[in-house]
Amino acid sequence: MARQARGVSVKDLYGGRFISPQAVRRSMAGLEKGLTAEFKERARARAQLAKLAKQYQAPLLESLSRDQRAIDAVKGMRALHKAARGRKLRVAPLRPPKGVFNPGFNPGMLGATVGPPYDYQWTWSAVSGKSVGNAETADSSSGDLSIRLWTDDNDSSAVSGRVAVGIYFYPPAANGNLQIWSSPAFAYEWWTYCGLASAHADGWIGLYVGSYDLAGAPTGAVVDQQVTLWSDDSWFTGAGDHQGSNSGFGLYAPPVPVDQDHQYIIWVWCGGDVSAAGWGLFSGSGAGDSLQVHAPYITWELL
Repeated sequence: MARQARGVSVKDLYGGRFISPQAVRRSMAGLEKGLTAEFKERARARAQLAKLAKQYQAPLLESLSRDQRAIDAVKGMRALHKAARGRKLRVAPLRPPKGVFNPGFNPGMLGATVGPPYDYQWTWSAVSGKSVGNAETADSSSGDLSIRLWTDDNDSSAVSGRVAVGIYFYPPAANGNLQIWSSPAFAYEWWTYCGLASAHADGWIGLYVGSYDLAGAPTGAVVDQQVTLWSDDSWFTGAGDHQGSNSGFGLYAPPVPVDQDHQYIIWVWCGGDVSAAGWGLFSGSGAGDSLQVHAPYITWELL
């Protein structure tokens, strides 16, 4: 963690309290269990809808099977999906120039700005169907995050990913209201292609604050923010391929009560979900997400 010139660390505000990265990773099991349950429920709902959609689409597919133009179009969309899956993100996240923010205590308020290296990093993912090489990375030393999710070419599949970097916080006063903010840079590419089959892609970024008792046992989340960057559900032709970037996306969480009976971990996190039916001869779908994030700082203030 960054130190001021006089050698006083932000951690000195915490009176020697800290939760080890190993303990934090173990404590994230509760969040991961909830994410996995949500993922399985979405997969169950998709399977139920897909069964009904197959019945509904049967007459259309029977008609399309006699038209070479439809067969060629499905081949073309499958090729577009495969090409997108093989690309690397071409727009790198921008880093703010040096001197834009100064890590350390913030004059005039009970607060601090903390830059990399951060205290913690975390990743999670879930796959339904065949795994096709999804990747999730979080680097606490640099503040860099990334997810790359894509669906299988041949069969129905879904992939979900979450990544985060975070810092420790213990209130330097008996109680108060904690507010936090950050301005991460990001770059993204996402796509959905489909012909009479469903495809979904979404991506988001946000702040998360986990609470712990003084023994280090998790007691729940006090901030769980997910700001949508894109979200698409398609079934006819899809939304195509989209790219973009932002050099400083403002994240802010309204003040939440905190006290010295608890410890806290403040995270910048992001995530995404994709699902699709795979490709057949007369119909099919594919989807993908690629998101790179750089978190240059996390600022907290106790009001």
